Amino acid sequence: MIYLDYAATTPVYSEIRKKIPDLLDRYNFNPSALYSAGVQTREALGNARRQLAFYLNVSPNNIIFTSSATEAANMVFKGLNYKSANKILLSNLEHKSVIESAESASELGAEAIYIKHHREELKFEDIRPFIDENVRICSVMLVNNETGAVNQLEKLAYEIKSYSKDILVFADIVQGFGKIPVNLENIDFASISGHKLGSMKGAGCLYVKKPEIIKPLIVGGGQEFGLRSGTENVVAVLTLIQALKTTAKLYEENGEHLKKLKKKMVDFCDKMRFHINSPENSVDYIFNFSTGKLSSEVLINHLSSKEIYVSAASACAKGGVSRVLKNMGYSDGIAATALRVSLHPDVKEEDIDKLIHEIRWASENLVL
Repeated sequence: MIYLDYAATTPVYSEIRKKIPDLLDRYNFNPSALYSAGVQTREALGNARRQLAFYLNVSPNNIIFTSSATEAANMVFKGLNYKSANKILLSNLEHKSVIESAESASELGAEAIYIKHHREELKFEDIRPFIDENVRICSVMLVNNETGAVNQLEKLAYEIKSYSKDILVFADIVQGFGKIPVNLENIDFASISGHKLGSMKGAGCLYVKKPEIIKPLIVGGGQEFGLRSGTENVVAVLTLIQALKTTAKLYEENGEHLKKLKKKMVDFCDKMRFHINSPENSVDYIFNFSTGKLSSEVLINHLSSKEIYVSAASACAKGGVSRVLKNMGYSDGIAATALRVSLHPDVKEEDIDKLIHEIRWASENLVL
């Protein structure tokens, strides 16, 4: 099997899988319990929170563990008060979980305003015309999950805050966290997904600079500083921390390897005259292109028959034509023939060679 869909999920690292039985034996208790096993579990959770906070250079009190990045986005957009300012500014290229969360806040009186831009990255000049006294929050993603385009998050957040300190900034940092640098100095909220890093499913995180400004989405026992009730999934959280350590080390040590893999794909696409959808500033581990003649579904099915796994768009798109590419201004022909290859340091050059071989064969033999 050749797995090339790491932007959808990173399979749990083997060293983590081996540790899970022991983690379940030691920490499969309610961290709110007063007996020793519960106390030990609570201490492990607190230690995980401190490690994540240290990595992000924030206070542990600003780390809220969730089930996913989707839940984190919902907590923000559904937890804010929109009485004094009700506009939500966001790019039309954001992840669906962010867009749907923002749209759902209409029940609270919020209005989602979309910033349309076709360029490789969002710039403050795109945002500025939409800013007025009614803007409550602006959402900026770090790395686009389909094209790998990188926004200058730190610069954008600084420019937004300099223009109006009252505007909150939310950042979806899912596809960049642990892989490229991120500075949360001017960020009010940030969402993180564990399984994108190689942890168990069911572990995510919300960074919140001022916890008092949002109301909890889930109420009950008051866990996670009262912002996310429900017994914490401690074992999954512990695998998130281990996955972060492993991921950060691998991506730091294998930058040149990933560049080489991406260049191999770029050279192949140029030779085949395929359309490259990923901009020049994209990360080296997400590459998007379109054949222009072979539907994404046909090509993915062929590759799957050879046990090569890639995707057409976000895993959340469920087989549909890429909304992101359409919003970038690309034609139906480009969007309907797109392929996303997302890499990991464990991917070998021969894996890419096999992928290229099968795409070339399909392009020459499966086009009607």
